[in-house]
Amino acid sequence: MTTAVLPITSELKRKAWMREGMIQAASKSFWSPMTGNSKDAVVYQENNISAGAGHTVVFDFDGNISGKAIKGKDTAYGKGEQKRKFSDKITVERYRLVVDNGDKFDGVDIGDLNITEHSDSRGKLGDLFIRFKDQALFDSAQGTYSGAASPSHIIDLGTTFGFGDLLDIEKILRTSNGFSTGGVRRPLDPYMTSEGEPVWIMVVDSAMANLLRADTSGYQTIVRSGDVRGNGNRNIKGVIGRLGRLMIVEANQFFGATAGTTQGWGLNDSEIEISGVRQYDGATASTALWTGQTGFDYASTNLHSRGLIMGIGALQLAMGMMPDYKYQESTDFGITSESALEVWMESKKTRLTAENKDYEQAKVAELDYGVVAVDVQVQS
Repeated sequence: MTTAVLPITSELKRKAWMREGMIQAASKSFWSPMTGNSKDAVVYQENNISAGAGHTVVFDFDGNISGKAIKGKDTAYGKGEQKRKFSDKITVERYRLVVDNGDKFDGVDIGDLNITEHSDSRGKLGDLFIRFKDQALFDSAQGTYSGAASPSHIIDLGTTFGFGDLLDIEKILRTSNGFSTGGVRRPLDPYMTSEGEPVWIMVVDSAMANLLRADTSGYQTIVRSGDVRGNGNRNIKGVIGRLGRLMIVEANQFFGATAGTTQGWGLNDSEIEISGVRQYDGATASTALWTGQTGFDYASTNLHSRGLIMGIGALQLAMGMMPDYKYQESTDFGITSESALEVWMESKKTRLTAENKDYEQAKVAELDYGVVAVDVQVQS
């Protein structure tokens, strides 16, 4: 625990103190275990502390070569395949999260960041930032965030989601044959677990998880006979876990309020109570209302869930200038005050641009590089 007095006027100490609080809150993040500083993570985070307004953060990706062999004494020189290079970039924006301190700041050492009220504000702002960042990633992945194109590849399962559907999903991911939306593409590069096992991360909501667990002819039978016995059996514990190459993770449902009646909102348009995946209340995602929007119909007979299958490099998170803690007293002789967390950041799905050329069939450019959407009608 830090014990030294950290005056608010000291920018370096103030920023370090705020960053320390954000790191402490990071354990609450859904995405934290899947985040890393390379394309081998599901969330590829790039930090550029000099990036401010209008600055871009660049994400680089290499591709393999696929040229033909040269037989015998045929001339080989001059036939070398150019190394493929792909990239993407994000322009960071300034976002501020604000908390009203009321009139509790009456300590003598108001410049001391360690007084109870400053520490409380830091904790609350750090917690809100985690929900803010996580929701940015959820919305980017689902294709609802402003600037995030609708999913390039969708698997529409209709009204069912059982063990047989998981087998079909694996086949589609491996062969690129069977997408409801989207053409032939390169299979998602799997994420490597800490045990070195390649898996695709499949994020589902509670409605999808319930449909899967209710599959008596497939899921329940396989798990009952093939899983561990006793209280650790997944049917009893309610845990889904890994099935084949799919690592199934149940995410929270979004709770909060989002402005507007169409998809394409910004990070500043949502009040986030609980971060999570959203549902849409119509037959077509692009014209429906999403969870949190005014008028969203929880009782809709066309209620859909949108799950996510992700490989490495699926999402990008750009962090700009170092987060800062700001404090301001009211103009009424400082009897009240507010504190703010200022961050420079942005998020998006990875959509690569080919610096020279794309592949003929296993395409990776101008599409969702590491995300495939899975739509299921969960209510009828």
